[in-house]
Amino acid sequence: MNGNLKENLAPETHTIVDAIVRIGADRMNAQVHLTWWGNDADGFIKGYEFTFDSVVSASTNWNFTTKLDSTFILSIPPGKDTVDFIFYVRAIDNLNVFDPTPARLGLPVKNSAPSVIFVPGLNNPIVSFPVIKFYWKGTDPDGDDNLMRYELCWNDTNELPFSLDVTVSNGTFMATTFTTNNPLCSVYANNDLNAQPILMNGMMLNDTNQLFIRAIDKSAAKSKYVSSYKIFIRKPISATLLVEGYTTPVQSATALAFYSQNLSAAGVASFDTLNIFQQQAGVYTQLAPDNLTQSRIFSLFNAIIWFSNDASKSLSLGQRTLDDFFNAGGKLFEAVYISSSFDEQSTFLDFTPVQSLVAYSDTALILTDTSSVFAQQTGFPTLKSNSIISNVKPFSLVAGAVPIYNANLTGKKISINFLFPWTGSSTIMASKTNQSGQVNFIFSSLELQKLDGLSNATQLFQKIFVQELGL
Repeated sequence: MNGNLKENLAPETHTIVDAIVRIGADRMNAQVHLTWWGNDADGFIKGYEFTFDSVVSASTNWNFTTKLDSTFILSIPPGKDTVDFIFYVRAIDNLNVFDPTPARLGLPVKNSAPSVIFVPGLNNPIVSFPVIKFYWKGTDPDGDDNLMRYELCWNDTNELPFSLDVTVSNGTFMATTFTTNNPLCSVYANNDLNAQPILMNGMMLNDTNQLFIRAIDKSAAKSKYVSSYKIFIRKPISATLLVEGYTTPVQSATALAFYSQNLSAAGVASFDTLNIFQQQAGVYTQLAPDNLTQSRIFSLFNAIIWFSNDASKSLSLGQRTLDDFFNAGGKLFEAVYISSSFDEQSTFLDFTPVQSLVAYSDTALILTDTSSVFAQQTGFPTLKSNSIISNVKPFSLVAGAVPIYNANLTGKKISINFLFPWTGSSTIMASKTNQSGQVNFIFSSLELQKLDGLSNATQLFQKIFVQELGL
């Protein structure tokens, strides 16, 4: 066949419109979605190149794509509210010839200010020792990729703000000293408590605090400051913490008074208190937002005295939050009421001196008001119940644990209401030691305030807390 080869024709490129005209507040957001296409009279389009260079020249940096649309976040220079961007796109045909007259689209863009909110945690305490956790989330109408950082202040937004990277969505704020009411606090970002902390000022101890936060975008536009809920941050006054875990106000007040009075009488005059399960409107008021934060709070202290009428709540929380406390050499006393509904197959007791609870089908164990609780170790006084305790849970011990008290119990066949002398295991208090051979955990399945029938609680406290635990 004879003929002349025709010259390849360049492709043509189009955008959905040729121009976008907007002024003032009607300008586009910095996040834009653009569409384009091309045609080639003597071949096919294999791709496109685009650029936001304001002037096309030989040195223009083109970006290749095979797509027909894309979403762009246009970076407005810091300090500017509006910019007119120029978008060029050119088609490339199958012979690598590009459109010599790229499609051009003017984009009148305005920057939109970002925003940020505090995100509620699992718990949001209104009273806390100085280890505080907050969560937040920032957004930007121009696209969240346009966010650059957060700025935070304790209590006063006129102070120089503290900066955190935009990748940080939560922070733990921990006072560096308790010798002043206005300490610096260490800031740990995103739960990373092993990282080198950054120091921040503005926290106030023994006072009500609020954390303020604002978001900053890449054009330096700032959101308004928003505030956290108010929280009273307590300054620890001692190395000993009383964890009061009662779920009713009357029992709570009675137990706290009993422990406070007898500790003082035994020579332990200085201690802090934490009402761990106190609630208002169904919300915990002093429990940390997460286990990691609660663990850090417990680690502020060398000794913890924990008493509760709810074994499931107390033992579950303790199992999840006391590892760091024990690893730092902490010593724990825990006395809890174990109800008949306690799940004996749970792992809540795994960190205690208890191997398993003593339980038999259709049998309840009773401590009468005339029965004694006998010491199994030298120096511990004989005890007696103040009243009849109708549900006692003795236990067997893990290897290495030592029994401290056994109870003279009465068995009761529930189905026939028949009482009989109990001859099985009856240990109700025991201890275990740490790797150095020191007693670091004493556990009781009977509440101490119910064992003062002989009015010798102060003697018991002096033996347990001063001689055994070294307070």
